[in-house]
Amino acid sequence: MRIRLITIFILFSLPAPAQQRDSIPREPDPGYYEDLQADQLPVFPGGNNRLRNYILTNLVIPYLRLDNDTTVTIMVDFTVEHTGEVTNARVRTPGFRQLDKEVLTVFNQMPPWQPGYLDRKPVSLQLSLPVTVNLGNSKRKPYKVPVPELSNLPQYRGGDQALAYFIRKNLQYPPEARKAGVSGAITVEFLVMSNGTVGNAGTLGEVIGYGLEEEAVRIVEKMPRWIPARLDGKPVTAKHKVVIRFELPRSAAPKVKTD
Repeated sequence: MRIRLITIFILFSLPAPAQQRDSIPREPDPGYYEDLQADQLPVFPGGNNRLRNYILTNLVIPYLRLDNDTTVTIMVDFTVEHTGEVTNARVRTPGFRQLDKEVLTVFNQMPPWQPGYLDRKPVSLQLSLPVTVNLGNSKRKPYKVPVPELSNLPQYRGGDQALAYFIRKNLQYPPEARKAGVSGAITVEFLVMSNGTVGNAGTLGEVIGYGLEEEAVRIVEKMPRWIPARLDGKPVTAKHKVVIRFELPRSAAPKVKTD
């Protein structure tokens, strides 16, 4: 089995779900391919647009505590084997560890590609793909989207009891709040995207501080996919709210209600 080292730059501007922005992948510089040792390059099933949509749909953006909008580019090296299987995915220069992990998960779960060919035979080729993600300020209020008349509101899978259990299991009472004896209720407004992912979370109301708002947003951003709202039978993006209560002592379970 022959392996040819090839770097292919398919440039994306991949919006994080929280940003609700979109852009069209730019074609690679045609002159870049002059020295490639392959007659036919590997192709994702359906082409570059399908590849972009696959990453956009499956990439889960983790909660990252950021004071400003930030754009990061993750360069992923991987191999498309002569069988089409994607292997050996790795991030060339690690950045945000959580985000790097989610990007690698997407690559490791990719369906088989159409392999590259040399002399009419399928060969294994090493590729490089930069994925650019726009990360929003995690303290900013949620992006305003039109609120349609929905036939079904977003739902946490398993209902409110499952949601309350998720929060009890994952909530970490901020040490500074515990030390100061601070408790309270944090309302988090967020978007449930049409694909069920949660994004663009922000707190509403007066700020309590002591890390309570940051922890409430972290919990929401960590949530698994919801059942999205539906409009005319089709899944749509919609706003939703969760109220998370921080109660002392530590043994007290957080309470949650949804709007």
